[in-house]
Amino acid sequence: MRWILVLFLLAACANSPSPRMLGAQSVNIRLDGRDFTIWREGNDFEIVRYGWVGREDRLRVEETMLAAVEQVTGCKVRVKRGDSGEINGKLIACN
Repeated sequence: MRWILVLFLLAACANSPSPRMLGAQSVNIRLDGRDFTIWREGNDFEIVRYGWVGREDRLRVEETMLAAVEQVTGCKVRVKRGDSGEINGKLIACN
């Protein structure tokens, strides 16, 4: 029974977007030594960071996440909500 619980918890960590971004295009990117997945659906985006980040690095990681979105999409970003683990927002000023 424990193994089923462990497998369920591991499946929850899978590389998948939030329900509103299902079916969106995705890109995996490594920037500043960290791995991210970015989903884009129209002008909406979601980026997820993988791996552990200490409290002292969270602000820098959030900046890196936004830079990754701008690099992949060619757009500036407007953040709706998020933190150093996941950020959602709108793409603006696209080239």
